[in-house]
Amino acid sequence: MLRHTFLHIPGIGYKTETKLWLGGFISWQDYVEHCDSCSTLARRQGEVLRRLEVSARALAEKDARHFEDSLPSAESWRLYGDFREKTAFVDIETTGLYPGADAITVIGVFDGVSARAFVRGVNLEEFAGEIRKYSLLVTFNGKRFDLPFIRRVFGEFPLLQGHVDLLFPLRRMGFRGGLKRIEVDLGIEREGALKNVDGYMAVLLWREYKRGNQAALDTLIRYNLEDVVNLQYLADTVYNMAASRLPIPIEKLPEPRKYVLEHPYDAELVEYLVDQIAAQRFDREY
Repeated sequence: MLRHTFLHIPGIGYKTETKLWLGGFISWQDYVEHCDSCSTLARRQGEVLRRLEVSARALAEKDARHFEDSLPSAESWRLYGDFREKTAFVDIETTGLYPGADAITVIGVFDGVSARAFVRGVNLEEFAGEIRKYSLLVTFNGKRFDLPFIRRVFGEFPLLQGHVDLLFPLRRMGFRGGLKRIEVDLGIEREGALKNVDGYMAVLLWREYKRGNQAALDTLIRYNLEDVVNLQYLADTVYNMAASRLPIPIEKLPEPRKYVLEHPYDAELVEYLVDQIAAQRFDREY
């Protein structure tokens, strides 16, 4: 998709990019070979050619950050097709909502083949080495939530990677609500009691684990890993949906499928916590 993108060049917006496409300049190569016939950018031809040369070099060097820095957040999905094989899907759990006052408890990472959890007090520090393997990071609401927390622990982040926050392209396509709501809208079904786990229950699960309940940690990890594997499904779906709306033919990714996890969880514990939360809400209201 990036080889068809002109939107990252300063001064080129949606209308100009569309005009280029409809004028037959569907790719960078088209422009380089036939730019003399392009009246739309005639006065900026030299600058555009220089920008495309830099872009071609960045793509060859797998520099996703170059494109993320120049694209609107809602168009960051365009990076995904070219960097999909070197993508890490990332999600965190925390003790609360505020970096500094609250702490990361779990970071989940999925690379499309296997999922791994990094746990506070166990192996959280290993995340720094693992994440260096990837060219692109994919999150949901990561710019406002996950990344500020991670930076408090690990410093500059992302490192040299690009970042696709799926919240923005999904909003542009009309999807609203949190990750769980959008999963339902797109037909993703979570297993059994895991449907009832949310961010608040993740905090309670961590507290249960700190009291000595290992099953609570297993359940928290499973909940977190569900998030990261579902991010791949969402990223594939977003890419295909967004690409299909463009006035040029873009090859679609394979049909999205949900990765099946085998990590254990305690359904009875989840149901118990659901009852506890409901009782707390009842007490507050009455």
